[in-house]
Amino acid sequence: MLNKGLATPVSLSFLIFSFTIITVATYYVAMSSVSIRSSRLSYAVAKQDMLALENAIRSVSWSSGSSMVKEFQGHGGEFETKPNDRRLIINISLGSTSEIVFNSTIGYVRYELPAADRGEVGWYLQGDAEPIVNQSFLDTAQMYIRVDNGSQEIYLGYRPLAISFLDSSQSSQVNVVRIFIINLNSSESVLFTGGFRLRIQCLNITSQTRSYNITDSLSSATVRVTVDGDAGTVLLPLSSGGSFTLVRLEILVCNVKLEEVNL
Repeated sequence: MLNKGLATPVSLSFLIFSFTIITVATYYVAMSSVSIRSSRLSYAVAKQDMLALENAIRSVSWSSGSSMVKEFQGHGGEFETKPNDRRLIINISLGSTSEIVFNSTIGYVRYELPAADRGEVGWYLQGDAEPIVNQSFLDTAQMYIRVDNGSQEIYLGYRPLAISFLDSSQSSQVNVVRIFIINLNSSESVLFTGGFRLRIQCLNITSQTRSYNITDSLSSATVRVTVDGDAGTVLLPLSSGGSFTLVRLEILVCNVKLEEVNL
């Protein structure tokens, strides 16, 4: 009888202890679940903010003087403009003639993502890995998720668009090779955490022209591009006039400025 009497408080203490452990564990699991959902929501909103920024840049580009203001709610970590980075080098080859026609930084933007178990490193929100395109203005953005200094971030930069066409408006037919570049290197160097506002403005559009009279029959021009060491090439069709080919190269640069707007 004595042994049974002693077992009762011991069993009760064990049950209370077990219940406490289960309650605490359930609480931490619930809080962890809430934290994960919150992180995922912030992660998704941060991506939408960057997609909206790219849409604003695209909306004002190639329209001098136009501007928009974009507000970030601060769901991500650091937001930073890098106007002096992302070096773009463009080389054009016409038969045996080859020269560098553009060599400058064009800037980029980075936005640190909140921690979330999404596993999307290397995933492109806009564009792909090719450093040059020849289809559409819609393809010029290059936005993807990468790891830098141990943190996930969204990287946004722009790549050139190259096209060719035949201009028959003058006495002789001229092949026009036209290259479009969106340049962010006029932007302010800004670093934000939390909420902020940006003005996106198209400052101007500059152009440079070069003419080539190639004493040979050419069927294509080769445009080679290097962006921070990543290389790519496009072949653009040309029409020749028998034993010679006339080519006019036009490089159009749209200078877009990102700057802080006080809240």
